[in-house]
Amino acid sequence: MQIQSNLQPAEQPTLLSRLTQAAAQLETASKFALLCIFLSWFFLDTLVVTIGSLQLGVRFADISGVIADPTRLFFGIQGSSHRVMFSMVCMLCLLAPLLPHMRRKRVNWLAYLAPLALMVVCGALLYSRTSGERQGTGLVAGHVAVGFGGYLALVAALVLALRGARHFRNAPQT
Repeated sequence: MQIQSNLQPAEQPTLLSRLTQAAAQLETASKFALLCIFLSWFFLDTLVVTIGSLQLGVRFADISGVIADPTRLFFGIQGSSHRVMFSMVCMLCLLAPLLPHMRRKRVNWLAYLAPLALMVVCGALLYSRTSGERQGTGLVAGHVAVGFGGYLALVAALVLALRGARHFRNAPQT
């Protein structure tokens, strides 16, 4: 009598399956916050430029082009390599909160801060690039306002950051 051995080494789960498992472990509030940030960054206007009756919206995913050349606020953003690269950075920041669910280290809970950190850095860069123009003519300050997408993303990123900080504080020391 022969015994067949079907002992094959277990396959490592793919990155996609690991990401899916990690996303399933997220709390509902964190999932909702990530969804709001995603919609705000890619589909809603973060900045709104108003000149007379003309309004032009700028999405967060396009903000790198505006940081590189602030005049794009007024003339629109056409296809650029900035958009592709920055969109990938945005997606990495949106995936960052999955890290503590994939690797169980206390410090990984700080990845929940990634979307907020990206927004703060971009806001500071945009401010520094346009502050000289504001002092001279006041052109940018008088015509640019934060749009609904900017506010929604900020609130959602704050919720996400607070949840990550709470988990970080309550996580056992490793």
